[in-house]
Amino acid sequence: MPTVNLKEVLNKAIKNDYAVGAFNVHNLEFVEGVMRAAEELSSPVIIGIATVSIDYAGLEPLAAVTKIYAEKSKVPTVIHLDHGDDIELVRRCIQLGFSSVMYDGSKYPIGENIKRTREIVKIAHDENISVEGEIGVVGGFEALDVGDVSNEQLQELYTQSEDARRFVAETGVDALAVAVGTVHGMPMQNAKIDFQRLKEINAAVDIPLVFHGCTGLRNEDYQKAMGLGVKKFNVGTRLMIEFKQALQKALESDEKSLFASLQEGTAVISAAVKDRIMVLKSADQA
Repeated sequence: MPTVNLKEVLNKAIKNDYAVGAFNVHNLEFVEGVMRAAEELSSPVIIGIATVSIDYAGLEPLAAVTKIYAEKSKVPTVIHLDHGDDIELVRRCIQLGFSSVMYDGSKYPIGENIKRTREIVKIAHDENISVEGEIGVVGGFEALDVGDVSNEQLQELYTQSEDARRFVAETGVDALAVAVGTVHGMPMQNAKIDFQRLKEINAAVDIPLVFHGCTGLRNEDYQKAMGLGVKKFNVGTRLMIEFKQALQKALESDEKSLFASLQEGTAVISAAVKDRIMVLKSADQA
């Protein structure tokens, strides 16, 4: 079926009380594993293509593979640029058939972030493409792990509810990524979420909220966040860890060919995505 935009998928999630997973893909095995899981559980799905994956695989090849799988699928599929920070990259993604883009201007002061994001919104909305914006700083586990950033310092970078209200009103974004305790690249379920802050942000805006860095999120925290307006959850690190482990194990076996080893990787991606779909309650919602 044709791809759908993020706004369409998340509005249905709000109406029917579930959330949708955004799963980052880096090659054919990741795309196939994610789509297989969504198909088998009849779940809408968001395929995330991040700038780091574009640097690795190339935008055109990765977009082409993803689009082929999405358009032959029977489930609603969003092809989404994750953490785009360049207007020309956004334009290229629109031309290649992406149905959603994220512009991440969180490194800029809020006024500049608003200005840049508003420009992206105008370009994307003219093509019926959704836009996700971000304010606050999610951060990365590597920095926390070596002690460069403490939890107290991270909290100073969290999203403020008044900033969220202003940002949404002045940009017209369709979804808002917020920073309240999730961390990119965290390999264990150990994130400390400021749910009071999340509640205040949810009350301040009228669009779906987004969590990045969800590998570090406990299952019970998924459920609580869903009740406070978070309808898109990004999962990337878990898939990479499990794919690497499966591939290493398969390649160490003299009985498995390279192709069989890659298939093992696809299988673990699919299983991990199915697990998240069940937590998000999006099964049978396609």
